[in-house]
Amino acid sequence: MEQNLDPGPVDKSVLVDQELHKSEAISVGKVYKPIRFIEHGTRLNQWEVKHEGMLAILQRAGFYHLRFLKMVQLDHALLNALVERWRRETQTFHLRFGEMAVLLKDVAILTGLRVDGTPVTGATGCHWEQLCLELLGQEPPQIKGGSINIAWLYDTFSNLPEGANQSEIEHATRAYIMYQIGCSLFPDPSGTRVHLRYLALLHDFDASGEMAWGAAVLAHLYRELGKASMKGKANCCAFLTLLQIWAWEHIRIGRPERLENKSLNGDQPLGCRWDVPFKNRENVRSIDQEFYRHGLDTITDYQITWDPYRPSLIDGLPALCTLGSAVWQARTPLICFQIVEMHVPDRVLLQFGMMQHIPDPVEAVERVTMQGKTDEDWSTYHEKYIKEWDNRLHSVAGLHNAVNSDPTHARNCYLEWYWQITRRWISTPVECPFISYQLSGHSEKALIDLVSTVQGRIRALLSGEIDGKRVKESLNDIDMYITSEMEKSQHVLMKQAA
Repeated sequence: MEQNLDPGPVDKSVLVDQELHKSEAISVGKVYKPIRFIEHGTRLNQWEVKHEGMLAILQRAGFYHLRFLKMVQLDHALLNALVERWRRETQTFHLRFGEMAVLLKDVAILTGLRVDGTPVTGATGCHWEQLCLELLGQEPPQIKGGSINIAWLYDTFSNLPEGANQSEIEHATRAYIMYQIGCSLFPDPSGTRVHLRYLALLHDFDASGEMAWGAAVLAHLYRELGKASMKGKANCCAFLTLLQIWAWEHIRIGRPERLENKSLNGDQPLGCRWDVPFKNRENVRSIDQEFYRHGLDTITDYQITWDPYRPSLIDGLPALCTLGSAVWQARTPLICFQIVEMHVPDRVLLQFGMMQHIPDPVEAVERVTMQGKTDEDWSTYHEKYIKEWDNRLHSVAGLHNAVNSDPTHARNCYLEWYWQITRRWISTPVECPFISYQLSGHSEKALIDLVSTVQGRIRALLSGEIDGKRVKESLNDIDMYITSEMEKSQHVLMKQAA
């Protein structure tokens, strides 16, 4: 009985960092401060580029479509609950019915950043004053540790006159890209600065336009999620607007209601459709982390939109949103200077509308930091991973070991394996989160959740064409859910009897 009540992992060969993970602390009743999510998108929203010369250069440099994506209001409780489910061992969120992840596909479609190209890397030792004079036309008042103040970029370059010469236009465009980088793509923990290593990559705008900036953003996001998911970590500095929009697109729990359906203009990436007024649904308390923790513990298949990108949505997006789509399913290292993290789409094939099989182990990468390595050429240091990136199209994930398999049998095999290796739930069973009404106890709450979930699954089944395989698959999901809820309830009864 005790083994059945174990939140997992039962098989510890995959989630090897469990003892260090936040979920371990939660399971023994420890309370930690919510993660401080650091992004400076409100500043980014105040700089709108209208100068035709700058817009033309942004097209060449690969940042034109990103400029349309405005910061959204972050749901900190939802993001905290997601961080608790992020596992750096697999580079995925662990949910009840499988793993999910922000992928290269999501970055391309939601942001319009290029995800297939040369890696974002290079040397971090430089004469920064000379670099600024060459590429910005002037030296910032203070360069500290290779970084400059974001506000200085805005104050100095945001009001470019129409009669500016070509050099002034180029300087202002580089400043704007650096402003984008510091405000949202790669925010600094200080909240006020951006590192000049990125400026060195903007010498040649056409070369910048060939770089996989989207892959670098994803590497940085993975690294920050991995750090934030560990015990004792308090900050997450990443492209959080991307993470927030990804969550709303894929997970129904807490998804606000958009009060307008925004028509995109052909230059805007899909993430811009969230730049509208919206309101939370009645049963959602976005400040209540336990609401989301419990909701994700009991999430069902029909509450997840595995692949929200319908062809009708994709067809109206800029070409850059689908350029390089061949790399979307590549199992490959993601690179951003010192950061290397693995992209493992074979673990989340449902996000491609494909059958999920038991995935291969994730390659362990060397997670180095800038500490003590301020004068390093990362293109040489990470030569091994750069070669793997160069061969990325030779490692495209698919149905290589599931061809001709019965879908129901394959899914059952996967779920049986997954239930042994995952962290089955985060909440302690005795916790009862506030929703739109109060319940008399955990047993009543569990019963209502169970009946509601089973009813939803049955309705989803009846809404489509009935076939034996689909019925069998749905009944298996329902059986797993009921089994899990009974285990939790038994745990509560044992505690009450003790």
